[in-house]
Amino acid sequence: MLTYQLSSRDLEEVRFAISPAAEMVLSLRALRDPGRFPLQLGWVRGVQPVVEQVDWSVLRWLVNDTMGSPDFLTPRPTSPLTQIQDELEIIGAVDRRTFERQFVAVNKEVPDELAGADGPARVVDALRAYWQLAMAPYWDRMRTILSADISYRGHVLTQHGTGAMLNGLGPAISYQDGRLKVDRVSDPSRTERVDGRGLVLQPTLFGPHAVIPFDVGAEPLLGYPPRGQANLWSVVEPPSRQDLAQLIGTPRAHILALLTHPRTTTDLAGELKVTPSAVSQHLQLLRRTGLVEAQRTGKQVLYRPTELAALLTGSDLD
Repeated sequence: MLTYQLSSRDLEEVRFAISPAAEMVLSLRALRDPGRFPLQLGWVRGVQPVVEQVDWSVLRWLVNDTMGSPDFLTPRPTSPLTQIQDELEIIGAVDRRTFERQFVAVNKEVPDELAGADGPARVVDALRAYWQLAMAPYWDRMRTILSADISYRGHVLTQHGTGAMLNGLGPAISYQDGRLKVDRVSDPSRTERVDGRGLVLQPTLFGPHAVIPFDVGAEPLLGYPPRGQANLWSVVEPPSRQDLAQLIGTPRAHILALLTHPRTTTDLAGELKVTPSAVSQHLQLLRRTGLVEAQRTGKQVLYRPTELAALLTGSDLD
């Protein structure tokens, strides 16, 4: 068990982020032991034809038998908008001492394949190829689930407080009186103070229960299982316009179709030839259900579809 001790200031500074690199590295767990990741078997089956093309002489060392990985492979993300190329640059810039120390900690050795000065570069090359073949084709769908979960947690936080939000992250995670306990992750158990360093909460599809840094004393990070995974691979193709209209109603489906770029309530009302108040009611419902988001620009409020809406409609976000 890992216990994070959080002060009242630490609780105020808890933030969410998404890490493409972490999802990529942690996904190697599912390929190594698919039985532990039943919700991701759709992805495992989908990538089987291509994973033989990647450099397993390197990738096989990035996750050990107990599903541990060197921490430099999963740099702590700073926002929900982190890009894979930025993280690969951070991974490639790891200093040699950290590179060797963390590989020894995880694998008891630095493998011969990575013992040279070009070890970090070989890791980045192998990960980049793996990303293109096994992750990039599925990333939009994965990111939609992760982003939708962050939106949900943010709603819980604002409506019910940080404690309720933390207690809802998963069965292996519990919070009470400044102590965030994460079960099934550390043996022996340990306690660490967040102490102003900031706790990052990161939804991940490849937990399956929770994910923490391998190094004792590393920057506070907690990966947790997002909601909605059970249906992640069940959508074969987007619904037709008629199906979507039956699902959310014709007026709201029409509004989503018009949001090809950010638009105001008045703009939409003019195009639909209805009152702004009627459009506003539809937009508020779409917003509450996570299908649109609002952004204030000066005195205007602009609405745009979320990634969840893009997945539902089969469209691309700008």
